[in-house]
Amino acid sequence: MDVWISIIGVQTLDGESDTVELDTAGKLEAAEEGFRLSYEESPVTGLEGAVTTLHVAPRQVLLERSGALNSLLVLEPGKRHQSLYETPYGSLTMGVYTESLEMDLDESGGALAFAYTMDMNGAAAGRHEVRVAVRPA
Repeated sequence: MDVWISIIGVQTLDGESDTVELDTAGKLEAAEEGFRLSYEESPVTGLEGAVTTLHVAPRQVLLERSGALNSLLVLEPGKRHQSLYETPYGSLTMGVYTESLEMDLDESGGALAFAYTMDMNGAAAGRHEVRVAVRPA
């Protein structure tokens, strides 16, 4: 189903916060264990040329990016996962610890909210809070 997606992301590093807001068209599809929400990134996010797909399951969200860069973040409350972040300039190993994950999503839309900390190659890369609202287009 075609949907309208509103995303607010807040990144905090060394006491400094940066907020990014994105409103974009996307797709919401039923998947085996939940839903798949996808959209094309824009210059606003600094990820132009990438497609982001959120694979939403009951206790986990996989945040996958493909295209101009490739990554897969596993967001599971109270757990830390490692993944590879591939950019045109090289690859980095990322660690992601999910602090919280809330979801109220069904076939007509809804909302997701999650917070996580990230480290790259063992160095802190900040804390991220993301709120996603989905409604029919």
